[in-house]
Amino acid sequence: MEPLDLVLKICDIICTQASFKRGVRRIFALVTEALSLEGICLFMPGQVYFWPEGLDTTPYEEVLKGGEKKGFMVFALPHGKGPRGDLVVKKGDLSPNDELLLQVVAGQLSQFLRNLQSKRELKVGSRLLLDLYSAGRELGSTLDREEMGKKLAYFAKRFSRASYVSVTLFDAQGNRTFSVGETKEKGDLIQYYNEDFFKRRVVSLESLNGKWGVMELYLPQKVSLSRYQKRVIHILAELAGTFLENIALYERLKSLVDDREKRIRFLSILYQVGNAYRMTSELKKRALLSLRALTDPHKGLGLHQAFLFLFHFSAGCLKGLMGISWVDLSPWGEGDWEIDEEYLRKVESSPAFVDIKGVTLPDYLSKELEKGEILYLSDAVEYLPFCERGKFYVGLPLMSGETLVGALVVGKEVPLEAEEMQFLTMFSHQLALALESARLQETLKKTSKDLEEAQKRLFHSEKLATLGELAARVAHDLKNPLVAIGGFARRLHSKMADDCPDKVYTRIILKEVEEAEKILSDVLGYSKVPRLKKSLTDINALLDDVLFLYAEELRDRNIIVVKKLDRTLPAVYVDPPQIRQVFMNLISNALQAIGKKGAITVSTSRVVKDGRNMVKIEVS
Repeated sequence: MEPLDLVLKICDIICTQASFKRGVRRIFALVTEALSLEGICLFMPGQVYFWPEGLDTTPYEEVLKGGEKKGFMVFALPHGKGPRGDLVVKKGDLSPNDELLLQVVAGQLSQFLRNLQSKRELKVGSRLLLDLYSAGRELGSTLDREEMGKKLAYFAKRFSRASYVSVTLFDAQGNRTFSVGETKEKGDLIQYYNEDFFKRRVVSLESLNGKWGVMELYLPQKVSLSRYQKRVIHILAELAGTFLENIALYERLKSLVDDREKRIRFLSILYQVGNAYRMTSELKKRALLSLRALTDPHKGLGLHQAFLFLFHFSAGCLKGLMGISWVDLSPWGEGDWEIDEEYLRKVESSPAFVDIKGVTLPDYLSKELEKGEILYLSDAVEYLPFCERGKFYVGLPLMSGETLVGALVVGKEVPLEAEEMQFLTMFSHQLALALESARLQETLKKTSKDLEEAQKRLFHSEKLATLGELAARVAHDLKNPLVAIGGFARRLHSKMADDCPDKVYTRIILKEVEEAEKILSDVLGYSKVPRLKKSLTDINALLDDVLFLYAEELRDRNIIVVKKLDRTLPAVYVDPPQIRQVFMNLISNALQAIGKKGAITVSTSRVVKDGRNMVKIEVS
């Protein structure tokens, strides 16, 4: 049984039961079942009430006398002007909520006793007692302060024949929450109270644990309250005080239950989206899952706007990835958390999807987010085109360790509550890890693909190298007989007379042999695998040598060479012939691009890249 239902049932017993013994047994039976107690006893002067039936009360009496209290707990009945009593319960372990509930039960038992005493004293006024009973049932039937105040004012006016009744109620902190008996024109009744026409009586609405309001009665001067009416009004005030305390306890318990349900809901969202992250390693799908967790009104937090930014390390800024902004209809539907390509296309084509790839967060916001600070964006509409005026926006950093990997911007019509901010903080940590993991997996896939392509190229080059070696052997084997054929052909050609008709054939043989020798030389040249022979080389000197080779051509073309060489550069390990060829290619390309009359700038400088010292050569 829920604590609130238990409190209401006990209140109903207090209001309806005329026998204290039967009422206590019913209350004990309810409490024992609701809290799973082993036993419960109420000790009063000359009387003991216990449950369940046949319970041995000796250990409970020993506890009151100072005996072993392990497994027992004692709650003194708040007595005030009523009889004293002690409530002793036995249970292995009691939670704070159980203790709070038992304190309420002790107070209600005390109130039960005092109510019964009052009822016995008012037997002579049976008609008023019946009215009071009816009022108690009405007052105890509501957990709404405003309704309670109106009913109390009605019954007080009915029992006292007052012309006006004013009821002012307070909450647990003493703040005024409701007042009946006010008018817009005249304000509080006390402001226009005239003692020439009315007598004012003030009754405090109290319980043993506090003051919950004030009731003011304005009686005509000629009307006086009888002794029984006074008693009824005071009992009515005590009942109202008890019920108002119950309302305060109900509100407190409801707040605790609501907070617990919120925490369970938030943890459930984190758990479900965490499982969904594990079903995909794609960055885009994980980003969409995170936006669903924030904006889905059924399975998520239910925000109307959420936008995701990723930190681009090459540019050093936060760039937009995607966002969701909906008003009447969310784009998510009622399905589970799995996202396939069809679902992805459906969401991206919905009016709620916002493409923010062209949006970059201002640098000053990025710097603040890099510190791990949560930002309240009061002027978001000034620099974020997707934000709307009148809404409250918050920026949350996505930190992987001490590194900023992204940011979330969420918007709501009202400021976010503390519990929501706590959830968003936990969610941002989870999302940062998911995005960083997805990014690393994508990098790993790309690296694996590049490695696979490199392996294919290596395999192909090995096949070409093998083919080259075979071609070299064939060319070498063909070259010897080809040389002999060429030598004999030249010999025959030289011995023939110029007018010999066969000399044309020897000339053709010699020409074809030269072509064949050239082809074999080219094959042997291509089949050789180049080998790097590195040595310490002065890059500036090498450039000077290459430019000297092109000096005549540069002069003929009327082209000026501008040298910007850093003469402090150290010697570097390179293959001089191959680097020389690279420089010659660069100069040749520049000459072809310029044609005639122009300038070529050649510069060298020292740079640092990825923590390494390098030499930079530019030809422009």
